[in-house]
Amino acid sequence: MRAVACPFGNVERFRPRGIAIGRSLLPREWAPLPIARYARLQSGARTMDALAETLNWLYSLEARGEIYKLERMETALSLIGNPHLKLAAVHIAGTKGKGSVAAMLDSCLRAAGLRTGLYTKPHLVNLAERTRINGGEIPARVLLDYIRRLRAVFEGAGLGLTFFEFTVALMFLYFAEARVDVAVIETGLGGRLDSTNVVRPFLSVITPIGFDHMEYLGYTIPAIASEKGGIIKPEVPVVIGARDPEARTTLLSIAAQRRSAVRLIERDFHFASHAPAHRIDYQGLGLRLDGVEIGLAGPFQHENAAIALAALEAMRTQGWSISEEAIRRGMREVYWPGRFDVVSRSPLVIIDCAHNELSVWALLESLDVELGQDVRPRLVFGCLADKDWKRMGELLGPRVRDVVLTRVKPKRPLDPENLVPVFSRYAPTRVEPDAVKAIDLVMNESGPDDVVLVTGSVYLVGEIYGYFLARQGRTGLFPEADA
Repeated sequence: MRAVACPFGNVERFRPRGIAIGRSLLPREWAPLPIARYARLQSGARTMDALAETLNWLYSLEARGEIYKLERMETALSLIGNPHLKLAAVHIAGTKGKGSVAAMLDSCLRAAGLRTGLYTKPHLVNLAERTRINGGEIPARVLLDYIRRLRAVFEGAGLGLTFFEFTVALMFLYFAEARVDVAVIETGLGGRLDSTNVVRPFLSVITPIGFDHMEYLGYTIPAIASEKGGIIKPEVPVVIGARDPEARTTLLSIAAQRRSAVRLIERDFHFASHAPAHRIDYQGLGLRLDGVEIGLAGPFQHENAAIALAALEAMRTQGWSISEEAIRRGMREVYWPGRFDVVSRSPLVIIDCAHNELSVWALLESLDVELGQDVRPRLVFGCLADKDWKRMGELLGPRVRDVVLTRVKPKRPLDPENLVPVFSRYAPTRVEPDAVKAIDLVMNESGPDDVVLVTGSVYLVGEIYGYFLARQGRTGLFPEADA
């Protein structure tokens, strides 16, 4: 197994009021990086990339919006040999934690010696990171080849796919042709009509469910759970990590209708946290593991780890050879950026993709446990217009020292001026529309003992990652997969 290292160094386990960070690739002391140099690095990476023209075409497909009809995906995939039917897949849906669970599963399966494919959405820094084999993102020249091949096929057939449909088709073909042993596939939105839901998994996983994307999934927990539960397949086992009573009732009903064996959190598997130490004790139907170390910070990852362990236990009962040693190693070495991720030592900079009420609560719990309730970070915040930004502001505002509001690009940005009345009730608040200038401003003003928190949107997090990666002359969070 090739471990996938955090480009900023694997952070040693946090301790409240006494954080130790080790093996960072960043300098111990932060030094200002001129905005002009950052722009040149990013621009140079783009202009040198042979993918530029092809990616511009691919991103132009976003103008078609989203079309939720699985028949379109089935038609497209039939033109390229139905690669999705050649995969042994684990399919994951949920409101919170599905990416972390997917990353944990992938890490443990690689530790067990399996060749894995991992598909997650959205990407943070570059498109290639969505589609990874054995921890490495699809190489640029391979991605270019697949886009050109599929474009010729689909345009030749007069099939106008959306951006997401195209990238999902590319993922299925890449994994099938690479002959991965297991494909771990995260849904994009919902589940029932998500483009990934043409896959025929041997195991389904549903993580905690809450309110998000209501305009597409519904405005009640049962409605949202029904959409997420659409990934449950007839007679295919399912792991359910939802705790909400209405969500559980809905999901159990769907599973019963489809005769799917269920492993339900708090009924069939349990965990006990050892906070602030990043370890849990796990008890399943036939597997007990004490003191499992988790390589991701934040107490919210304990529940995600338990869900991943339940999925691994289910796979073991299906005949997959996954040793306890492999499970422990995989959980210890997992890397999943954007979730309470430390990217600088001095000042301490934490990046988190929290973008709804459920994930903001998890972030606040992590701040309390990892840093202590008396630590008040400096906040850089931006979000999309269709999120519950007022509620996020009400939760974050009382917890921070001061706020710099910025604009998220490129999709559905909320004017940061709209956020001022919310945050200014709790802390001194400024607006800097350019996200790179916003983080640069805060970094230059911060002392070595300050804590800086960047959150509010996956897209904002991706842009800020780009800022810090540019300081290292890097353009991505992951290594390339072996060709």
